[in-house]
Amino acid sequence: MPAPSRAARGRPPASSREMIADAACELFLEQGYEATSITEITRRTGVSRSSFFNYFATKSEILWFAFDARAAEVSASLADSGIGIAEALARFGAGEPPTTLALAIVDARTMGVEAELAAGRAARQLRLAEAVAARLMRDGAPSLRAEIIAAGYAGAAVAAVWRWADLGAGRHALGAVLAEGLTEAERLLGAA
Repeated sequence: MPAPSRAARGRPPASSREMIADAACELFLEQGYEATSITEITRRTGVSRSSFFNYFATKSEILWFAFDARAAEVSASLADSGIGIAEALARFGAGEPPTTLALAIVDARTMGVEAELAAGRAARQLRLAEAVAARLMRDGAPSLRAEIIAAGYAGAAVAAVWRWADLGAGRHALGAVLAEGLTEAERLLGAA
């Protein structure tokens, strides 16, 4: 009988990542973000520290991994000049929604993640804005105009994620809330 392939052994990576994130969020709710160590997360999930670090580089990445994956896809879409900026940003609403982030947004005070969310939100909004601005400048927009428009679009996209979480992530589609935010950005900023 042949040995099982590497892919057939163990837990699939996506389910392990989700399992670790779920356990971490439980601990954040129970004892707070700062008081929760990676060791406690690994103990709760039954994975080793090295397995934890195969999925997450830091504890804060637990909150942001799905958001970051979506943002990376948006950045890649922005590199394609055949795709409009609003269309590329709308792709953020497709695929795996950032449900761990939504839980953290709604329960920020209980989890003690307000500072992490504020810093992470600012950094990620800036990265999205930089990707949009680079696209606009590549398309010929002057840098100041590109940065202003990009900041507006990035702000709308990130604000839509917060709004989606506040509305009840499980009861509303991220894509619909995102579309509403991007429509408002287009109205305020004018077609880019």
